[in-house]
Amino acid sequence: MVLDFKDGFVNVSGHRLYYKTIGEPSKGTVLCLHGGPGGSHWSAINMADIAPSGYKVVWYDQLGCGKSERLANYSDCTIEKASDEVEGVRQELGLGTCHLWGYSYGGCLALQAILRHPTGFRSLTVASGYASTNELYDEVMKLVAALPPKIRHVIEEYEAQGRTADPKYAKAAGYFMRKHVSDLKVAPYGLSIMMSGMNNGLAKALMGDTDAITAPVTGTLATWDVRRDLRRIKVPTLVTVGARDFVTPKCAETTHRGIRGSKLVVFRKSGHNAIEKERDLFMKTMIGFLGTVSG
Repeated sequence: MVLDFKDGFVNVSGHRLYYKTIGEPSKGTVLCLHGGPGGSHWSAINMADIAPSGYKVVWYDQLGCGKSERLANYSDCTIEKASDEVEGVRQELGLGTCHLWGYSYGGCLALQAILRHPTGFRSLTVASGYASTNELYDEVMKLVAALPPKIRHVIEEYEAQGRTADPKYAKAAGYFMRKHVSDLKVAPYGLSIMMSGMNNGLAKALMGDTDAITAPVTGTLATWDVRRDLRRIKVPTLVTVGARDFVTPKCAETTHRGIRGSKLVVFRKSGHNAIEKERDLFMKTMIGFLGTVSG
């Protein structure tokens, strides 16, 4: 049996959002939240792999992203508003009580959404996400400090001088990205599509300077921190992370320890890209976890 993608648009809080689905929900529905901020559903398209196992997989492009409605100004965008959007999509698409899955920033959004709207979800997966912007920043700074001295010097000096467009900086930053984001020699198709349509305006509104590795977060995510709230999450939870992830295993451990009964899986060969680097194992892990969730 060949499964086909279906797509369309849904209206949430007066905004037109694009969505895509595949599969039938004989075992449940999984609502997927993409990364960014400013990315699109293409960064999580590999989750289609679990559909033949009996799951309906649903993605949508967050407001301002991908094929969804663009705004003239993103200064008022917050993760709290985005989490209300998650709930709006769940309701408008009639997904019922579903599984919630988030990757990277989407993992943060999944945490915020389930804290704000706890009754609509059967389980939670936080894939390379984090619970505190400050903790993530501290961890990234540790990773930079551990780089070879010449590379670290270029990153720190060129960022301080505002020279992030310089080829020497690009080379040094590329080393960091290969080590902690992805070392694949060919960029995945979905990720390439996402990057070509990245909404930098939205990214800067939430994060601030998106060009510098060590730049502190100055956008609306600057003070975001739900570490003390994690104990309120009661649904079965899976936390995943790459061993070399810039959203480090320490960040994942914080989320894992904060959510009672959660499961933590570290993908040993990956940076921030376990969904691509260890795709088969990642999907096996997802199917195994979802299969343990009753209901």
